[in-house]
Amino acid sequence: MHHKEVVEELDRRVEKNQRQSGRSFCLWMKRGAILAALVLFVSCARQMAPPGGPADMIAPYVIQTYPANDSVGVDIETAIRIQFSENMDRRSVEEAIFISPQSAQVPKFRWRGHELEIRLLGGLRPDRTYVITVGQASSDEWRNRMLASHTFRFSTGDVVNQGELWGRVVWSKEQIGQAFAWLYDLDVVPEPDVANDLAHYVTQPDAGGHFRFSGLGVGVYRVFVFLDADQNQTYTSGIDALAVPPQDVTVDSAQKTVRLGDLKGVVRDTSGPVLSAVRTSDQNHILMRFQEPVRIETAPTVSALKVLSVYQDVDSSRVGIVTQTQKSGQVYDVRLAVTDPYGNRSLVQTSVRGDASADKRVPEVLAIKPKLLATQIFPNAPLEMIFSDAMASDIATPFWEVSDTTLSPEGHFEWLAPNRLIFTPNDSWPIGQVRLTSKRGLVKDLAGNVLDTPVVFDFAVIDTQAVGRIAGIVDSLNKKRVVEAVSVEGEPLFYQALVGLNDSTFVIQNVLPGLYRVSGFVDANNNGLWDAGSVWPFVASEVFFSASDTVEVRARWQSDTRRFGVQPLWFLPTESKDVP
Repeated sequence: MHHKEVVEELDRRVEKNQRQSGRSFCLWMKRGAILAALVLFVSCARQMAPPGGPADMIAPYVIQTYPANDSVGVDIETAIRIQFSENMDRRSVEEAIFISPQSAQVPKFRWRGHELEIRLLGGLRPDRTYVITVGQASSDEWRNRMLASHTFRFSTGDVVNQGELWGRVVWSKEQIGQAFAWLYDLDVVPEPDVANDLAHYVTQPDAGGHFRFSGLGVGVYRVFVFLDADQNQTYTSGIDALAVPPQDVTVDSAQKTVRLGDLKGVVRDTSGPVLSAVRTSDQNHILMRFQEPVRIETAPTVSALKVLSVYQDVDSSRVGIVTQTQKSGQVYDVRLAVTDPYGNRSLVQTSVRGDASADKRVPEVLAIKPKLLATQIFPNAPLEMIFSDAMASDIATPFWEVSDTTLSPEGHFEWLAPNRLIFTPNDSWPIGQVRLTSKRGLVKDLAGNVLDTPVVFDFAVIDTQAVGRIAGIVDSLNKKRVVEAVSVEGEPLFYQALVGLNDSTFVIQNVLPGLYRVSGFVDANNNGLWDAGSVWPFVASEVFFSASDTVEVRARWQSDTRRFGVQPLWFLPTESKDVP
């Protein structure tokens, strides 16, 4: 029944009872009590989601704050208040509140409906600019998160510090977690360790990776951004992806608003490679296995034995050493230096006992490239073979079998490593399906053991008319830059182009149609790899740059990207309020 109809029915009953008993005062009191109960029921019902009704899909947001943004002269006894657009999941909000500069003491929270009150133990500090960030993880009672973090600032002194730092972080598509940006004042902590030192300023990047620190005073700052995979709101080495900046940031009276170049987050391993096993398999081999892929930095040495060859398996976690003939039972000291993919170095010193058995193992093919039945192979693609042992460099020819179903192309062979052989054809592969089979007995290892199984290649060659290319411009620099394009969907595809010294243009050729993320880096040490830097001791990362949007590549078309700025810092107008 409608509220108005209920009231009218009550009036009729009251009038009837008045005529019957004349006790008007008591009946009026009863009517008032019933009405009060009805109003209380209606008001309570409005605070609950209707049973069976549609779920709330609207993201919450901050309506207003006290003190208001950019307030000055705020009393140190003031309580901070934040009013939200709806009832919030209180725990999610309290865990997502960041107060900068941070205090070692936990603030006190108090809720009144939609409003959160925050009091700092001991009060606010005098003559200090505070920045309050309500993190994006704050959610309402329906678990709808805020669309972006909300930040406001105020000062207990006469002015609000106007320094600002903008930035953007890029993660790999497989990296997930809640991101945090931590900023350190180097005048307070000269060499901060993000794993152990409390940050002075904290905020959260938005969905696009953009972050912003405001209210900064004159000084030198260092930022770290990490992806909190283990959800403990602190950086955990080896678990959380971390971005190290290309340099520190200086905020002064002339340059108050600074845009830091793009950052790239990677999971970091700070410990060196660990040797998990070492043994002799015969009188000429020492086999070493590591817990992760390694790169041999210095050639291995074996006491009292000459090293004839060194090789690694497909994933580079195993190292094979071919030596002169060993003596049974004699102890040999082995020494070599290796680095892991994160640049951690280990000097390995171990020992093994000599083996008197002859090497009679038949070598095997561990991997080939292109893989069997691979598709979309380019006409100029070389063929690669990886063997299980170091091989003799001489190869008998002709190498390929001739038949109605296979090709026997002319070309040349090259050993990239003692167990890695490349064949490059003199002519392009024909479009369509290509099949090649090697003859038996043409390849042997250093002990003379012959590969007795054929090597088979079977792949499909694409028409280069079905591909496109990506072109663009980067800032001219007296250093090499590397530009990369990585597919966003489907089978992982990777392309690369180099930009020479003082050059500014690049073209990535023969790109298969699809969507790509285009990025690059300044190759300061000319090793062809992006160096991620380190936290402790601090080593700046190489400058990284990335396109904000994906690039669509179409067949027979050139897709142009925007111009890439490769300077690590850009200085912006102080009044700029949009993420550049």
